[in-house]
Amino acid sequence: MLLPQLNKYFSKINNKNNPTRKILLTLFILLIFRFGNTIPLAGIDQDALKKSFLELQNKNQLMQIINMYSGGGGSTILSPFSLGIIPFINASILIDLLTAVFPTLEKLQSEEGEFGRKKLMFYKKSLTLVFAVIQSIFLVIYLKSYFYSTDIFQLGTIILELVTSTMLTVWLSNVIDNQGIGNGTSLIIFTNIVITLIGKNFFSTQTINTLFFIEILFLLFLLVLICISQTARINIEVVSARQLAFLENVQEENVSKQFVSSLLTPENGLSIKLNQAGIFPIIIASNLIPFFSLFTDSFLGNFKIITTFFYYFLIVGFNYFYTTIFWDPEKISEQLRKASVSIVNVTPGKDTVLYLENVVKASSLVGGILLCCILFFYDFFKSIINGYLLNQINISSLIILVGVGFEIQKNIRSLYKNYLDSSL
Repeated sequence: MLLPQLNKYFSKINNKNNPTRKILLTLFILLIFRFGNTIPLAGIDQDALKKSFLELQNKNQLMQIINMYSGGGGSTILSPFSLGIIPFINASILIDLLTAVFPTLEKLQSEEGEFGRKKLMFYKKSLTLVFAVIQSIFLVIYLKSYFYSTDIFQLGTIILELVTSTMLTVWLSNVIDNQGIGNGTSLIIFTNIVITLIGKNFFSTQTINTLFFIEILFLLFLLVLICISQTARINIEVVSARQLAFLENVQEENVSKQFVSSLLTPENGLSIKLNQAGIFPIIIASNLIPFFSLFTDSFLGNFKIITTFFYYFLIVGFNYFYTTIFWDPEKISEQLRKASVSIVNVTPGKDTVLYLENVVKASSLVGGILLCCILFFYDFFKSIINGYLLNQINISSLIILVGVGFEIQKNIRSLYKNYLDSSL
């Protein structure tokens, strides 16, 4: 009795479409990646780097970014995997932007099917190699005072380690995308941020007092705001041609407005997220701001207001730019026309395109400004109470955690739903 049941259970687990198998494979890949982060980078004084890191991590933007994305902060500050998935993210964003500009790339994405997607992925990986080399050189130059030897061969070996590990990380991310639960890039960043937060040991060095509970309550409130910013949507009511004709008839017959409005259910609407770009505005701004900070510190001095303003500008600007480029109102209008559906009180055709353009532009600006308000609110409150807990948490990391966490649960629910539907 028991043996057939066990065989049936393991046969289900071995099924490539089984959600449990996908989750276990994803966890195994992330475990491999985190193990790679414990390997020290050859030829570097980790103790001296750790000492400098502890002194500068709350002041130096670049050190914060290295720690946040590599999951450092433990015994190994710098590992071959310290660049993480960031070169691939930069390459992907650049290719996506070029796709929106150049018709040839746009054709690969929209018309060539699987072949086109593989071709674009090849371009992204090739550009990732270029970005990995550039970022490795920059990192080696910036931290060369911590290396035991600075001869060309030693520095070249270190750069090779960083570049090779970056490409391996990209491969692991693709395995999660193709055979795991998906969102491999975001999951790797998510894992590193979680490890960084765990490594801070908040409760071991923190006195439990009234201020501590105020910080906890504030963080919970902040999490609610972040969840709202990541999930808030604008619902546009749409109606089919048949419904429209019916509505015109019933309105002429003076049928109650409550009955008429009940026909326009939310399920029939067009849903637009305030943050179509998700967590990517935060990721891109976090990547660029350290270099801008180094520039301003070198030539203008330490003007935190300028750096902060530029950070907010990047978030709002990229959220707007990403949304207006990749959310094409003309394509949406054409899809509505083919489905014989129109927006309520908007004429199909040019009026629909113009209406959607205005809604998308407005929503993207509101979404970006909402993210900046959360960041400003956090910095303002932190400056008032100056608590230990808030000083140890990077608000950008918190936004990324919430955004990725929301996508993870949505993916897992979708996997189990599709698997159960196919099993019936």
